[in-house]
Amino acid sequence: MSETKETLRVGGMTCSACAIKIESSVKKLPGISEAVANFGNNTASVTYDDGKISHDQIVKAITKAGYSVIEGDAKSIAEADLKEARDRKINLLIAIVFAIPLAVYSMAGMLFNIKVPLSDDCLLYSLAQMVLCIPVLWSGRRFYIRGIPALIRRSPSMDTLVALGTGVGFTYSLYCIYRIWEGDMGFMDSLSFDSAAMIIAFVSIGKYLEARGKVKTNDAVNSLLDMEPAEASVIRDGKEVRIPAEELVEGDIMLVRPGEGVPADGTVLEGTSSIDESMLTGESIPVTKKVGDKVYGATVNGTGSLRVRADQVGKDTVLYQIIGMIEGAQGTKAPMARLADRVAAVFVPSVLLIALLCCIAWLVSGRSISFSVTVLVSVLVISCPCALGLATPLAIIVGTGKAAKHGILFKSAAKLEASGRIDTVILDKTGTLTEGKPEVTDIVASGTDEDTLLAISAAAESDSEHPLATAIVKAAKDRGIAIPAYGSFESLTGNGIRCTVDGKTVSIGNRGLMEMSETDVSVLEEDYNRLSSQAKTCMFVAIDGKAAGIIAVADPLKENSAKAVATMKSLGVRPIMVTGDNEATAKAVGRSVGIDEVVFGALPADKLAKVKKLQVTQCTVGMVGDGINDAPALTQANVGMAVGNGTDIAIGAADVVLMNDDPRTVPATLEIGRATVANIKQNLFLAFVYNAICIPIAAGLPYVLGMGEFSHMPMLAAAAMSLSSVSVTLNALRLGKFKPGAFKDGEPGTSP
Repeated sequence: MSETKETLRVGGMTCSACAIKIESSVKKLPGISEAVANFGNNTASVTYDDGKISHDQIVKAITKAGYSVIEGDAKSIAEADLKEARDRKINLLIAIVFAIPLAVYSMAGMLFNIKVPLSDDCLLYSLAQMVLCIPVLWSGRRFYIRGIPALIRRSPSMDTLVALGTGVGFTYSLYCIYRIWEGDMGFMDSLSFDSAAMIIAFVSIGKYLEARGKVKTNDAVNSLLDMEPAEASVIRDGKEVRIPAEELVEGDIMLVRPGEGVPADGTVLEGTSSIDESMLTGESIPVTKKVGDKVYGATVNGTGSLRVRADQVGKDTVLYQIIGMIEGAQGTKAPMARLADRVAAVFVPSVLLIALLCCIAWLVSGRSISFSVTVLVSVLVISCPCALGLATPLAIIVGTGKAAKHGILFKSAAKLEASGRIDTVILDKTGTLTEGKPEVTDIVASGTDEDTLLAISAAAESDSEHPLATAIVKAAKDRGIAIPAYGSFESLTGNGIRCTVDGKTVSIGNRGLMEMSETDVSVLEEDYNRLSSQAKTCMFVAIDGKAAGIIAVADPLKENSAKAVATMKSLGVRPIMVTGDNEATAKAVGRSVGIDEVVFGALPADKLAKVKKLQVTQCTVGMVGDGINDAPALTQANVGMAVGNGTDIAIGAADVVLMNDDPRTVPATLEIGRATVANIKQNLFLAFVYNAICIPIAAGLPYVLGMGEFSHMPMLAAAAMSLSSVSVTLNALRLGKFKPGAFKDGEPGTSP
């Protein structure tokens, strides 16, 4: 079985009922393990067994359900969004140009006693209103093209409600014209061409602003796409040529001049320069690049010229991986969205039933056909669930975009929501709170000299990628010490290593390793305690079972570690440091950054156990780490956060990737999560309260309370419905202005 996950762009979605219909249609197919349709950004994320079903079959199922699939990359999809917004604008302008004169023409005489053209001839006056109404209905043709077939398929949508509401109003008005033609002038007061036209106009205003809002919510992706250079200078046949960036192939030699964007990911072959990587990491300080260093597409070159070999091009670049991660998160659903989905699944059919029952009830009670039809149209229009469908996805889109601008990449909407509920954060020490670039500070030799001890230790650690091992090897090389060969290497996870060097058995590691080896280290106890109290990591070295010395390594704290911890505490979050280091060193680091709860000497299994223990006590746990030994705990945590410069395994296991190494990004992640959850709740409140208040009014409550009839209620219903969608959209966009308090002293990479 080979699982494939695709995010498809779907055309024709108008409300959350459409999303539910798409999900239902796709889930019926064989080999589908998950299908999530999202009205907020018109996508469908599908996970399937490509041995049982193909991409084309999924597209066919979506098309059969009445929707379309827009093929293309992120750039073409962004262009499609802009085109849709432009099309909606044109239709809106047509609707306004005819609907407003129609409304004035139909009401001027009644409200202001103004004589208008043709008003002396009731039939011509009625026909003039019909003529003005027809272009408005044409501008809203999408409601009929999509809404009526959806009703026939027994999956009514928001378009269905608008189509029925305006269609009933227009049809009844045609009947009124027929009665006027027969001489019954009393039907003049029952004409509702103006209401049908204004419904289309008001709904079109809401849909246009909604379309513009969707474009705005995708600013994060669009801004990344805008940074991608359109052209690249390459060496072909010994000559420099300028080609479109999409024509780059792996192995091309690119020339990147000062101020230019890097066209693709690659390796520097010649030159030195500073590269602005803020679009990747959120850090504003340029990074110096020299021969052999990696550079990334869409980053901006500084003052030097570079010759770069293209290693990854097109969709294989880090830029498109980030875009894919953002769109993947935006295409998923947060748990809170399930509530809206459950409501939307029965909402439209329920509204159709309520509207029909209200109409029949008023007819039975003796009210006029005109009044009863007005109630029917009003309930249909005012109950359109646009706001409900937009409430959660728009907030998720804006929240993930805001996070991405700070170098925080969420892998799913569920984890964005979960990050807002975290109350406990477990922090690894090395590479998370510290720089992860330790250096040897002290060498204590017992029974041998320092250089010999360092040479033997470097030999044992020479092939290890662990930061402490790297520090020891570097110290030996810096002293010009020859590093001998080693043999029979054994790694003892969480404790250290054992191998043979020059025929001697060498053990390097923590106290646990010494106890396993039954090595007496009491002669080194005083030095060990002294160095550990200075926040230095001490490694015992034993040769042939006898204590030979200590190598102490110091890993400096990151500049903003203490500020990050302080911010977490201010948010009411409990910080815990879990490290494999010894007690004295771990507690010294904890004191330096302000963490009171420190777990030391922890193996990977211990980190995992700590997460589970906290979860049992009903804590919502966030785990932050950057190493292979953090992967199990990252997977178990409610939200696993991997530092972007950590290992691929840690990043793969995590739910959130922190693209920069500024520890303030951790509380910023929690703040953005909380702000997004709060925004979702506000949007759902607006949507639910709107319907709870407006449906009874549209159903005739004002008349029951003695306020009399109002023939233009459908028009007001359309305005209210559009206002609800616009209010939810604007509230979601407001989240884009949110600034995490963690960065009050400056963005990542800036000096406070």
